[in-house]
Amino acid sequence: MKNIEDFEKTIGYNFKDKKLLKIALTHKSYLDEKPDLVSNQRYEFFGDTILDFDLTEYLFKHFPDLDEGSLTKIRSSAVNQSNLVKLGNEINIGSYMFLSKAEDSTGGRKKSSIIEDAVEALIAALYFDGGLTAVNGFVSKYIYPSIKELSENPGQKDYKTRLQEYYAKVGKKVNYMDSSSGPDHDKKFQTQVFLDKEIIGIGEGKSKKSSQQEAAKQALEKINA
Repeated sequence: MKNIEDFEKTIGYNFKDKKLLKIALTHKSYLDEKPDLVSNQRYEFFGDTILDFDLTEYLFKHFPDLDEGSLTKIRSSAVNQSNLVKLGNEINIGSYMFLSKAEDSTGGRKKSSIIEDAVEALIAALYFDGGLTAVNGFVSKYIYPSIKELSENPGQKDYKTRLQEYYAKVGKKVNYMDSSSGPDHDKKFQTQVFLDKEIIGIGEGKSKKSSQQEAAKQALEKINA
């Protein structure tokens, strides 16, 4: 695990309260070895909402000609799991996380779900330490640059819609089968997408929506392969 002060240099923000950053970087597995610490689960929950708010305000101000549906699609695409994981990898957040030895040994620093949660927890930590100004500085650097492209084709990365439209052209319809695992506070969803009785895509996510999007994305990738 690397020094978190190096991480502050990477993201361009120095925390006044270092404990906030440490919580954001603490995975729940680490509590198996250090039970007196606090994991980033609650921060992840809070950060998800703060990120949505910041992005909603930005879209509302900068795209006055777009309707509600288009704005929603852009926001969803900008903060979906794949984009947050891409962001997390860009700032190398996995290398700075506090994980249990068991989680670390099984590649936890590169797991998409762990990276996504850590990015959202980091957003919360930034908010607690520096308010919306700190959040906005981070989001402006790592998320806003992709907005222009998304605004030119709202919904381009709405994989479910694209998959549905693809098969509708040939008179067919896809169906989704969802399941979940884990406790209520940390539930994970799994989705299979079917064409007739054949599984054409499988996805996982923290919500049913993100899980279905990932399954549809996999199905589209097979079509385009």
